[in-house]
Amino acid sequence: MAKFQIEMPVEHAILFLSDPAVEVSIPPDTGASVVTTTADCICFWVAPDVDGDARVTISDQPCEQGERVFSGTVLTPSRVLSLTDSSVFTHLNLPVSDAETNIDIWMDDPSQPDWAWVKLPINFS
Repeated sequence: MAKFQIEMPVEHAILFLSDPAVEVSIPPDTGASVVTTTADCICFWVAPDVDGDARVTISDQPCEQGERVFSGTVLTPSRVLSLTDSSVFTHLNLPVSDAETNIDIWMDDPSQPDWAWVKLPINFS
């Protein structure tokens, strides 16, 4: 089991999952929903900086609490997935197995999340 827990201040209350080797197409309206996507980018809401640090868990295991807010895929041709903020700062790079990666996201409160849990197939082999 792999599990990474990150707490970080973010200027805007949104984070991105994408392949760092790809020129990403960000969804045109990231405020439209708690999770918005394109084929190569997943955007999801986190706690705004006025409420403290954004708290994100990334694991290869499902979350046992909260509400599942997303289940889908993102293109990962270089087989790396990055967690970045709106300043394009990379908080975490993770190896994945395939050129298309399955992702599930849970949150405690989709309208104003205090935390997010991201499940993806992390590949350390």
